[in-house]
Amino acid sequence: MADISLITANKVEVVESIEQMTLPAAEAITAGMPVRLDTSSGKFTAANGTGAAEARIYGIATKTVAAGMPVTAIRQGVMDGFDLSGLNYDAAVYLSATDGRLADANRTVNVAVGRVIPGTSVTLGTAFDKFLHVDL
Repeated sequence: MADISLITANKVEVVESIEQMTLPAAEAITAGMPVRLDTSSGKFTAANGTGAAEARIYGIATKTVAAGMPVTAIRQGVMDGFDLSGLNYDAAVYLSATDGRLADANRTVNVAVGRVIPGTSVTLGTAFDKFLHVDL
């Protein structure tokens, strides 16, 4: 059971966005962070799997921003930039117990964020890329 990091710090690529929302950040948000709606301010804040209130994830942040700046979160879509090399295709990705992180196994509150899918636009004869299909 390990947290999933980004391949390149502070950078994710949105391959496909089906559902997303842009709101101000209640705190500093880093690209790739799972975020939830702060119920008192209506802004995005980091989510984690330690309890029901913290685990109400809306989506995954697409960029790094300071508190008060707008950030878009993908609720349903495909994202690249996560280190999914240790996971099989179709493996579930979960909300981590660490604030603002994803994990390869469920935590206190079991919240599946998405699955690992193949990215097939690679050179013939090489292994497919691994993308995160976010489906909340």
